[in-house]
Amino acid sequence: MTQGADQDNKLVQIKIKMRVKKLVVALMFMSSAIQGWAVDNSIYIDQSGDNATITMTQDGTGNRVRGLDAAGTGNTTPATIYGDNVTVTVEQVGSGNMLKLGIDTGTASGGADSSVNYSITGSNSVASISMKNDGAISSLSNVIDITQVSTTGATVSVLMTGTSNTLTSTQTGGSYAALTANISGTNNTATVNQSGGASNSANITQSGDYATASVTTVGASNSVTISQSGGTTGQTATISLTGSSNTASITQQGTADHTTNITGVGSGNSFTIIQRN
Repeated sequence: MTQGADQDNKLVQIKIKMRVKKLVVALMFMSSAIQGWAVDNSIYIDQSGDNATITMTQDGTGNRVRGLDAAGTGNTTPATIYGDNVTVTVEQVGSGNMLKLGIDTGTASGGADSSVNYSITGSNSVASISMKNDGAISSLSNVIDITQVSTTGATVSVLMTGTSNTLTSTQTGGSYAALTANISGTNNTATVNQSGGASNSANITQSGDYATASVTTVGASNSVTISQSGGTTGQTATISLTGSSNTASITQQGTADHTTNITGVGSGNSFTIIQRN
């Protein structure tokens, strides 16, 4: 090959490399622009019928899941789902997101074997989840599973009524993540795990027979409050604290047989226990 031809090939290779670099830069710009659009998205739901499966994923800022009547800024009408054997999965990543969700069993179906799986990663998000029955038949064997990962200022509130329902909450890392749960009925269970974070809180209120609450906390300055009342049989609260300056408060009242189990490891932890018949 001649020297002139060799130089021409090198010029062609340089031009190809420059075009490839321009294409890569253009794709990177397009990718950034697409990610930037994930702001203030909304999902509106009003679903009736058994055996529904709904999966929602939102990644960004200021996203919303709520009801059909919630059009407009600031409206918080919950997304409502009626029926048995319903499975709802919601994943929100980012800051300032909101979830308003209700599983309503109506008047006759019984509301059995439904589940909600909610995962939140980010800051300053608000979620409200309810499982209840507006008719004469209680909800039963329903499950709510909540995961808060590295959240700052994220709050979740839960309302459950009925029999043999289960709430599980995991708070990992982050700070000022808050869970508030109000559970009424018979043979209901609440389990909360807090690990690796600071100033996270869990507040559980249970009423009815055979109520069980279990909280495990690892970290600093976390707080746990359990209140059990109104039952005539078998209320149990179990708390395990590992770390420093954590606080636990337990109040059990009613004619039930009350049991409290507490394990503490660390310095400056505080326990308050009140049992009344």
